[in-house]
Amino acid sequence: MDPATHLAHLRADASALLAAAVADPDAAVPACPGWDRRTVLQHLCVPYGWAIAQAEAGPDDKRGFRDAVRPGEDDDLFEFFERAAARVVEVLGAMDVAATWPTFAGPRPGAWFPRRMAVETAIHRHDAAGGAIDPVLAVDGVDELLEELAPLLPPDRFAGTGSTLHLHATDVDTGEWLVTLGPERVTSERVHAKGDAAVRAAASDLFLFAWNRVPLDDRFEVIGDRAAAERWSTTIVI
Repeated sequence: MDPATHLAHLRADASALLAAAVADPDAAVPACPGWDRRTVLQHLCVPYGWAIAQAEAGPDDKRGFRDAVRPGEDDDLFEFFERAAARVVEVLGAMDVAATWPTFAGPRPGAWFPRRMAVETAIHRHDAAGGAIDPVLAVDGVDELLEELAPLLPPDRFAGTGSTLHLHATDVDTGEWLVTLGPERVTSERVHAKGDAAVRAAASDLFLFAWNRVPLDDRFEVIGDRAAAERWSTTIVI
């Protein structure tokens, strides 16, 4: 998926999230215990602010979450979020995506930022407002999780696991992975191969399972060692 498509998804999901928050700001967000829709907006302002700060600083001057401008007590949260979402789309749209930029995952091409912001926004739009994830973005979001984020998990998370899991999105042609949990880290391949367990579902549901937003309920076909599949929810926690 190209950066322009990522930014289109970011814009649409941010708009849907904001509309839901304006309609019922106090609505609880079950996927994030203790949060309401206002909290989701406040949370997303931080990665948006970080991405804006990094894009404005350039590829040679690393920025972190501490550099993100956050909404203050006197700010209208809805207006602040709307401006932040518009600004992050603007600056990432102008970013040199071929250059190498600093990130919390190490040096990455600039295209890393639109993808990260699009996936983060899609997750939290679903958290607060529900609705399916676009299948192509869902597959890309599983890729990002396995390639960029899960390898950052601490080695002790995988002690005593050592199982393999085949993830299979049933409604797209490209959504298959073999994931190995342990012994010290997660590794994955884009391949059709047998694991200790297989989890099959539509891409959107598989994305939500991978990101620990939904349990293995009747949306999923689980083949093989169900305990190996259920181990995911206690191991891959981002």
